[in-house]
Amino acid sequence: MRYADIYKLINVEKPKTINVVFPNSKPVYEALKVATDKGYIKTRLYGIVDNINKFSKETSLNNFTIIKSDSPDEAIKNAIQDIRDGKGDVLMKGDIATASFLSPVLKRDTGLRKGELLSHVAVCDTPGYHKVLFVTDGAININLDIDKRRAIANNAIEFVKKIVKPPIKIAFSAIIEKLNEKIPETIETDKLAKEFTKKGYLAEGPIALDVIYSSLAAKKKKIDSKISGDVDLIIGPNITTANFLLKHMLYIDEADVGGIVMGAKVPLVLLSRSDNSRAKLNSIVLSLV
Repeated sequence: MRYADIYKLINVEKPKTINVVFPNSKPVYEALKVATDKGYIKTRLYGIVDNINKFSKETSLNNFTIIKSDSPDEAIKNAIQDIRDGKGDVLMKGDIATASFLSPVLKRDTGLRKGELLSHVAVCDTPGYHKVLFVTDGAININLDIDKRRAIANNAIEFVKKIVKPPIKIAFSAIIEKLNEKIPETIETDKLAKEFTKKGYLAEGPIALDVIYSSLAAKKKKIDSKISGDVDLIIGPNITTANFLLKHMLYIDEADVGGIVMGAKVPLVLLSRSDNSRAKLNSIVLSLV
């Protein structure tokens, strides 16, 4: 499975509607144009009318609806309400602070809250690995405990199931494979790996990155692994490690990447200012699967 295969999963007969909150950068419009031209999406743009007309003209984006919103706060409020009213299948972040984008989503009465927490799932197509690799959570959750790790894993699995045939191979990662009370994630990942194995997944943990990537590394370390060298999903030990892993694949391996946020009633496209138009397009496509 590569990104080219993921693109083939999109149903162009029934394009989904994407609500874009305060779009004010050319790469966003470039990604929207490609997705629109391919028949993937219908677009609703929430922002300042003059800015939207300017960027859409520069990028030749057509066939969109403008919902006048004079501020990011107004834009996110309008976009969420429209989704609640059935006018939108995906919520996409534009030129709005991440906290300002996510906070209204999490409101129980007026937002789009569904699960225990929101978490980011990245999809990496790197030349150094034989298939797409899913990594979570390198963007949102900072202080993890076993309950948050479980929720993060459940969010990711919900998405991975749409792309990967079972059984899904899950690596609850840590710096070492041995249990060490001084490294809490080794204890928690051991418990979670056993828990998710009982649910029917091929889950292992704690498992270090070299064993995740290489069955040869597992043999050298005398680790009996059923997933080494063929992992689908990496549950990162913390946000820093997961984020560093993603950026290494992006900038050093020149991986094709994208990502979405799970845990809400609809997929959330949460983009970084440094993302290029290809990463933005990939993220849009992932939200449509």
